[in-house]
Amino acid sequence: MADASGSGFEAEPLKGGEAEGGVSKKKSCTEKLGFSHLTGWRTAAFLFSLFLCLAVVFAFSFILPCPVRPQYFSTWNRTLPDAATYDFLAVEDANEDKVLDVLFIYKDSEASRNTCLSEDLSIPCLVLTAVDGTDGKMLWERPLAAEFDWVECGVKGLGRQGTGCLVAHADNLTAIDKKTGVIRWQQSRSSVLNGNLPLISIQDLNADKADDFAILSYNPEAPSFTPIPSELVFFSGKSGDQIGSKANVDWNGVFGHQQFKTASGAPYLLLLTKSGLYAVSLRHLTELAGLESALKEEKSWKEKSDKTGLISLYQSDSLKRVMVVPGSSSPSLLVQTDSSVSLLHTDKLKIAWSTNTSTLLSVPTFGQFDKDGIPDIMIEEDIGNKTKRVLVLSGSSGVVLWEVHLLFWTPSPRPASVLTLNTYSVFMLWGQSQSRGNQTNEMHSSFLLHPRYSQLLLERRNPAQNIISFKATLLERGRHAGYLVLTGPDGRQHADLGETEPVILTKRKIKEDVPESAVLRVGADESAVEEAEVKEAFYRLRFSETQ
Repeated sequence: MADASGSGFEAEPLKGGEAEGGVSKKKSCTEKLGFSHLTGWRTAAFLFSLFLCLAVVFAFSFILPCPVRPQYFSTWNRTLPDAATYDFLAVEDANEDKVLDVLFIYKDSEASRNTCLSEDLSIPCLVLTAVDGTDGKMLWERPLAAEFDWVECGVKGLGRQGTGCLVAHADNLTAIDKKTGVIRWQQSRSSVLNGNLPLISIQDLNADKADDFAILSYNPEAPSFTPIPSELVFFSGKSGDQIGSKANVDWNGVFGHQQFKTASGAPYLLLLTKSGLYAVSLRHLTELAGLESALKEEKSWKEKSDKTGLISLYQSDSLKRVMVVPGSSSPSLLVQTDSSVSLLHTDKLKIAWSTNTSTLLSVPTFGQFDKDGIPDIMIEEDIGNKTKRVLVLSGSSGVVLWEVHLLFWTPSPRPASVLTLNTYSVFMLWGQSQSRGNQTNEMHSSFLLHPRYSQLLLERRNPAQNIISFKATLLERGRHAGYLVLTGPDGRQHADLGETEPVILTKRKIKEDVPESAVLRVGADESAVEEAEVKEAFYRLRFSETQ
């Protein structure tokens, strides 16, 4: 009996409410709380959570795929037959794939025939072109009326797209969208027909929520036969309309200008003259044009200005060039004369150091050679017999940190540098080693300099070519350091196109040159550094987007 009743109870354990003999017992506590209903809700909640998780996984796996990083070619060419080109290369992210694309301009009578005719332009016309930085394929072309004067890309405030390209050509100023090649606006440049680069960028002056710019015109009919500034005209970046009146300037002896911001952010225009370097505040210039602005002025500079608003910064009767030193918390200027380069601290207007030089062949290049965090300077001196001395000067003291002698040709590209994550830069320069002097006209060499192996250069020999423009840059953040070479006939020297030589735009990854390069020993250091060790150091490099 006991076994039978026990087995019956275990067979139906949830029927604990019935006693022996069919008499009903009092309900348990769990049944009073609706335990069976609670278990059902838990099951439903579990199944719903499982379904939700699967739905999220499905969405991220199929509906929202992970972004694919652009795959780029280590090297590519863009070839244009029967064309001529100009000394202009710009890098902008035109197709928003986070890899910088390349913009250049050329004049083409054959390949662009249909392009020119489609816009009712006479042949040859100019063609501003954007090509994909990953593979060199064309993104867009914009035909423009010839003749070409200048172009600048990265100009703020053009149209609705933030930045764009401004082209001075024929009788026009044309603003072009960098993403599509569409003309945002086109204005006659009769007011600034002799306007010269660089453009002067300025904050919104006409309250249209877009940055504006100014162009300085130089009078080509000056009595001294040297063009001098005559007028400064302000333009709306959004529409291209003139803002305010023309600011008449009387700056005799000025042969160049450069925009500059002080440490406090006050914008100034630097003026290069035959007697030295001067500055004038942009606020003063906007007032001359009858415009109101909230532009700041540097108090210590304003106290030094004369009645015309000019501020004397540096006196010299052989001034050649002024460059803003990049990446400095207290902005400094590199001042070049016929016989020296000097560093001018703009906060105290004092020369920090000065180094004697002979004639410089190219624009100085900034980069990090030592480990002090101050940009160093690479210069190229002409020492005669088609030989140049390439020097790296310390940015902190001006002393020579490194040098080499190379043969050169004319014109020869200026050096370039790309910053690495190790706080030093890789330098790239052009020339020919003296041991191969009899082949200078047949081969052009490019050299890579690693500051940690400065007793060696990596030399890659290239067929001789007419290099119009050269740029080394970081095409993708943290990687894809490459260089661009634009070769072919010079558009400024070939008004009539009858050339058979093509225009070629080439991009190469810097590391791609390493296995094709030979090691060239420079200097007196005979330390036993192996070729494989140097090349491995280049392979390990990772690059930074700031310079």
